[in-house]
Amino acid sequence: MKQFKSAHLHWISSFIGIIALIWFYLATTTKDFNETRKSFDELGGDFTLQSYAGPVSLSDYKDKVVVMYFGYLSCAEVCPNSLAVMTNAFMRLEKQGHDQVQGLLVTVDPARDTVEDMKEYTDYFHERITGLTGSVEQTKEVSAQYGVYYDDNNLEESFMEYSVAHASRFYIIDKQGNLITAMSHTTTPNELAAQIKELML
Repeated sequence: MKQFKSAHLHWISSFIGIIALIWFYLATTTKDFNETRKSFDELGGDFTLQSYAGPVSLSDYKDKVVVMYFGYLSCAEVCPNSLAVMTNAFMRLEKQGHDQVQGLLVTVDPARDTVEDMKEYTDYFHERITGLTGSVEQTKEVSAQYGVYYDDNNLEESFMEYSVAHASRFYIIDKQGNLITAMSHTTTPNELAAQIKELML
C-alpha cells in the first residue's frame, strides 16, 4: 500500500511539473514550437494599427520611450496585472515628465477587442497608454515582427468563454524606434521605471 501511495504521489508530482513547464513556456516564450527563433536584433520596427483616435504608427512616437505589451481585454489576471505594473512604473516617472514616455497595448484578440473597448480599458489604467488593434492579418504580422507567440484557444466546455495563450512581456523601444529589450511580466514597477528612465536621459 505504501509503495502504491508513493508511486501515485510521484506520478502526480511529475504531472504537475509538466503542467508548470508548459505554463512557463506560454508565459515567457516569443515563438511557437514550430517556428524558427529570430535573433533579438531581427525583431522590432515600425508598424501601423488602429486606435480609438485613428491609425497609429510606432514612428508617431519618435522622441518618446515606448513600452509595448501584447495582450487582450478578457485576460483574467496576467494582462491587467501587467498593465498595472506599467501604470505604476509611469507614476514613478512623473518628475521626469510623462511627455517622454508612451505605453501601447496591442490586442492579440482583434476579432473581439474593438477600438472603443480598448480605449475604455486603457483609460482605466493610465492616460499615457493607448490601445491598438487591427485585422487578424495585421495582428499576426506585428506579432511576428516582435517575436510574439499567441494562440487562440476556444474553450466551449469551460466556465470561461474563451482564452488566448500568449507571450507576456514588456517590449521597450527607445526614442529612435529601436527595440532595446523585452522584460518579463514578472518585472516590478521599479525595474520597469529604471529601464525607461535610462532611455529618457
